Amino acid sequence: MKSVILLATLLATGITQANPPNVVLIMADDLGMGDISFYHRERTGEDSSPVPTPNIDRLIEMGMRFSDAHSPSALCAPTRFAMLTGNYPIRNAKPDGVWGVFANPLIDPDFTTIARIAKEGGYQTAFFGKWGLGGNWEKRPVTAEDFSSFPAGALSYGFDYALELPAGIQDPPYAFYENRQFYPLAKDSILTHIPVEQTGYDLDLAPKAASRDGMGDSNWDPRLVGPRLAGKAVVFMENHVKNHPDQPFFLYYCSQAVHVPHVAAPSIDGQEIVGKTPGILGDFIYEFDLQIGELLSALESLGVMDDTLIILTSDNGGLPPRWDMQLYASGHRSNGGLDGYKGGILEGGHRVPFIAVWKDHIPAGSVCDTPIVSLDVVATLSDLIGLPVDRNVIKDSASLLPIFRGEDVDEQRHFIHQSGGIRDFAIRQGDWKLTIDGDAMNRPKPQRYAFNPDDHEPSGLFNLGVSLSEDSSENLIENPEHRERVEAMFAKYVEIRSEQIPTVD
Repeated sequence: MKSVILLATLLATGITQANPPNVVLIMADDLGMGDISFYHRERTGEDSSPVPTPNIDRLIEMGMRFSDAHSPSALCAPTRFAMLTGNYPIRNAKPDGVWGVFANPLIDPDFTTIARIAKEGGYQTAFFGKWGLGGNWEKRPVTAEDFSSFPAGALSYGFDYALELPAGIQDPPYAFYENRQFYPLAKDSILTHIPVEQTGYDLDLAPKAASRDGMGDSNWDPRLVGPRLAGKAVVFMENHVKNHPDQPFFLYYCSQAVHVPHVAAPSIDGQEIVGKTPGILGDFIYEFDLQIGELLSALESLGVMDDTLIILTSDNGGLPPRWDMQLYASGHRSNGGLDGYKGGILEGGHRVPFIAVWKDHIPAGSVCDTPIVSLDVVATLSDLIGLPVDRNVIKDSASLLPIFRGEDVDEQRHFIHQSGGIRDFAIRQGDWKLTIDGDAMNRPKPQRYAFNPDDHEPSGLFNLGVSLSEDSSENLIENPEHRERVEAMFAKYVEIRSEQIPTVD
């Protein structure tokens, strides 16, 4: 394993299965590496950043940051499927796009999930935030009564407790659900039609949002969401530590930030937010950081920080400049200067922040350059509690514990990347990335989702070890010296897709 900070010795305290840590898994929505002030300073050489993220920067100081971490997809819902199951979205019967709130997640009811693994290891499990994997209603809801409960969601896949937003803050229903039941924001809340004016969307920036009215909480205000999520997560931890001090907990925190609409809370814990950065996206990033601060403060006050593995990542890469031109003018780059943005196959679409903290087990201030994918958290949790990984079920997740311990790992593992739809894919091995064009979208459903290698064609070969630029001038696809490499990598991609073989031994 390459590392900017060499891990000279293994830490004296080993990782034991007998006393597993609490696990707090935090996933941002649309947060790019460049959205974190540490990475802005690293890229620019400046002493400060337009967007302060002191709490995330603190996590970087306390633990290990990964320079070559990737989301399973460049878009929200497919990544969330993969984070639950340890499988790339290509394993799902509908691997692309945004899965609307009325969709079926297509996760078998008995399928292994990260929460079920945690429960088997004795953990209490809780989910907070954006579900984003469909609602699985028996019929398409229309009336307020139809929306009074949320039949699918986290409780269907191994979580003991859930406070969730079925579609985050960007789509109806604009409401919280606690353990499947409508959770009112205020005592006088009712489920009713929410006009688009109440959703927080800037229709000049997002004109398509004009049709995003729909059912929701009569007191819906997207500015209330972040403080409510963080506050309830803190209450869960407080109650759990008080009532079950000897039982570890697994908390999966899926923030609403920083997805549009970019409407930050006025303040969190007395710290003002609005206007603290050059633009509306910047303010929302700052709010997300303050949410993290709330969670960290709770862990410390409860005395369990040192016994907790904290992982922070994002569901995809950063947003393009048009969402906040004032922030862009300040020198901020959500994608950290990479080519591409959320939804795309280029690095900026899926290279994401990934930070892991666990006192006395993960060296503070360390950095890992080994490629990983964020769905590796599934096998990591399984390894923590001593459960073997069945490669017939979990095909793409590798434990990160060897990396945490500073051990050498296989850097020739194959990675699969996919764009927001199912038009573009890539296969990565070592420093080499082969991008692949697909035209399955031209076929009618359901054939659209069936893999046909004739629909796919290599389009780019890039040596990321030489340059992270994926400009056409760096494309080696036509270089005869690399013809065999292109053919071999494309053949492996076809084998993985056609035969559904695991990408991890």
